[in-house]
Amino acid sequence: MLTRRDLLVGTLAVAAVTSPHTSRATASQPTTALQLDVPAGACDCHTHIHGDPVRFPFFAGRTYTPEMALPEEMAALHKALHMQRVVIVTPSVYGTDNAATLYGMQQFPEVDKSQ
Repeated sequence: MLTRRDLLVGTLAVAAVTSPHTSRATASQPTTALQLDVPAGACDCHTHIHGDPVRFPFFAGRTYTPEMALPEEMAALHKALHMQRVVIVTPSVYGTDNAATLYGMQQFPEVDKSQ
């Protein structure tokens, strides 16, 4: 008997084989000015750095290929959103290689630890 799970797993497997790495994501950027007060110390608790794929190659088993999302783009986004803190998370497209995440973290000045 074919279960719903079997059908779903089979469909995902076929999609991965027939169209590998063709799904493209784009980096989010604000298009309008922020119309609300963001609390002091606001934090984006989940964001990614997608570096130049030549320097930071993607994991062969990934399910999508993102557009580049460079540290300076992330900084501009967070400035526009009035975010004062950020947590950079290694995306699945790099597998277990966190070099792009470390690169992104190194692009920002040290945080004031006196607070």
